Amino acid sequence: MKIGILAWDYTGVDPDGPNLAEFGRERGHETSLFTLKEIDYIPGNHGPDLMLKGEPASSFDAVISRARLHGDDWQDRVERLSMLSHALGGRLFDPADVWHHTYSKFLMNQKLAQNGFPVPPVRSATSLEEVAAACEQWGSAIVKPSYGYGGRDVERITDPEADKAVAERLLEKYETLMCQPYYPTRFGEYRITVAGDVAPMNILKLPAVGSWRCKTLEGASFERLDAPDDLLELSFGATRLMGLTLSGLDVLPDPAGGWVIIEVNMVPGWLHMLGREQHRATLAGVYDWVEEKVAAM
Repeated sequence: MKIGILAWDYTGVDPDGPNLAEFGRERGHETSLFTLKEIDYIPGNHGPDLMLKGEPASSFDAVISRARLHGDDWQDRVERLSMLSHALGGRLFDPADVWHHTYSKFLMNQKLAQNGFPVPPVRSATSLEEVAAACEQWGSAIVKPSYGYGGRDVERITDPEADKAVAERLLEKYETLMCQPYYPTRFGEYRITVAGDVAPMNILKLPAVGSWRCKTLEGASFERLDAPDDLLELSFGATRLMGLTLSGLDVLPDPAGGWVIIEVNMVPGWLHMLGREQHRATLAGVYDWVEEKVAAM
C-alpha cells in the first residue's frame, strides 16, 4: 500500500512520525512523510484537489496522522486537517473531528462522561473567583488549559490566595481554564498505550519525593506495568469511543473505587521508553489496524 505519515513537524520533537514511516517500509509499504504545512490545494473537477508534499492525496491508500494542531496558526492547521479528512474519508487515521474532540479536554471529558466512562467532574474558570469556587468545592483543584500537551501549565491550586499568582498567569495566558478535583498521585498514575487492537506498552509513573506530578521530565520515575484486565478493558473502550487508532490514556485509581480517566492523548510520545520490543509492537499495532481497515473498504 501507499501510506502517508502526517508528522508533527521536522524538529525531531516527535520521532515516531519518521519511525512509523520507516516501519511501514519494512513491512513493504511505500511510505512518505509530510506535515500539515505541506498540504496544498489545486483546482479540481469538484472543488480543490489536495496535494501532499507534491503527491495527489487520491494516490494514497491511507494516511496516519500525528499532526500538531497547537500554535498561533491553529485555524490554518485545523482547516488543512479538515480538508484532508474530506478528501480521504475513512482512509485518514484519524479524521479531523476525532482529532478535535480529543485535543479539547472539555470535549473529551463530555464525550466520555456521556457514554458512561469514569472521568473527573469539571468546571470552567475565567476569573480568580471561579478558580476559588473550584477549590471551595473540591478542596484542591487541578487547573489547566483545555488545549495543551505534555503536561504544560497544569497546576494544583489548594489555597486560592497563596496560589493567586499562578492562577493569574494561567488566566492571562489562556482566558478559560479547565478545573477538576485533585486525585492523589502518591501511588502513581497509569499510562496505558493502545495501538489498534493491542496494548503493548503500559507503565506506572511514580512522582518524585515531595511532588504530586507524574511527569518523567520533572523527576517522576516509571516502571513496566502488567495492567489488570479491567483497566485494559476501560482503555480499549475509551479509545474506540474517541475513534482513535493510537492513544495514550492517563488513568488514576478512584478513591471511591475503580478508575478515573484523566486524559486520552491522541499523539502519545516516548513510544520507545520501554525498549525496542515494545516500541516495535506499538508501531505494528498501528499498521495492523490500518491495514485491516483499508482492506475492508
